[in-house]
Amino acid sequence: MKTIRIKTYCMKSSPRANHFYILSKGYNAGKPLEVPCPNCFVVYTSDLHEQAKLYWICYSLWKTGVYIPLLRGSVIPFLRICDVSTQIQRVVEKVDEESKAFGDAILQLQQLIHTERLLNKQCILIDKLKAAIASQILGGP
Repeated sequence: MKTIRIKTYCMKSSPRANHFYILSKGYNAGKPLEVPCPNCFVVYTSDLHEQAKLYWICYSLWKTGVYIPLLRGSVIPFLRICDVSTQIQRVVEKVDEESKAFGDAILQLQQLIHTERLLNKQCILIDKLKAAIASQILGGP
């Protein structure tokens, strides 16, 4: 894989087709995003396959806390582009593009995230139901 292109996001310019974002500030710095925010980087990729691969590598780096020791700043912690790029490049070199284990891990992560979203929706509905029952107890509508 060629050099990873990461730039600071600028709201004035719109990125090309194959890209995703990485949060650059705060305690969730390093989290990959599908939509931009003011404090993020843009990762440019050559195609959708590379975009998906890099997205899940970045997700894994963020979820395992690799970026935490790399945070700089005393009030609002932030990541430097060079630190993010170095960590991504390190993992890309380890992951074989045709690796079945990598593909299986991505599928498992996607299934878990889907299940998590369903459970979150169910929790919201349960909260609404509890509020309705509590309202009924008080004699409300």
